[in-house]
Amino acid sequence: MASFNLSNYIPVHTRIVEFYAKYPDGRILTELIRLNEDSGFVCIKASVFRERDDAEPSATGHAFEIRGQGYVNATSHIENGETSAVGRALANLGFAIENGIASREEMQKVQRMTNANGNPNGNSNSTNHQNGRPQLVQSVS
Repeated sequence: MASFNLSNYIPVHTRIVEFYAKYPDGRILTELIRLNEDSGFVCIKASVFRERDDAEPSATGHAFEIRGQGYVNATSHIENGETSAVGRALANLGFAIENGIASREEMQKVQRMTNANGNPNGNSNSTNHQNGRPQLVQSVS
């Protein structure tokens, strides 16, 4: 299993609260980029806007999940991906990045995928370390 401490990572809901405290007229939009019903792969894009009428987002973030990988993803892989995408977009805007851009939810995904694979250095899923932080690498067809 990857060696990291989940308590060092900020949950997405904390970033959302901070965003709306700083930008009460801001908005967060999510978009389904890709969904493969056969494989269960989903890719979500989140866009954050500082003001309600901004034409372009101030930051974006993407995340993917795969149905059935872990307990939550058995029924909620789309929702889980959406949460991670929002967390990444808010991190790209600078919210709660003291310990890195990854959110607690993203690091739980690393842990879940490492456990599911049974080998952190396997062929299809692996955890590499870059700048002292785990980084998920996966090949999806």
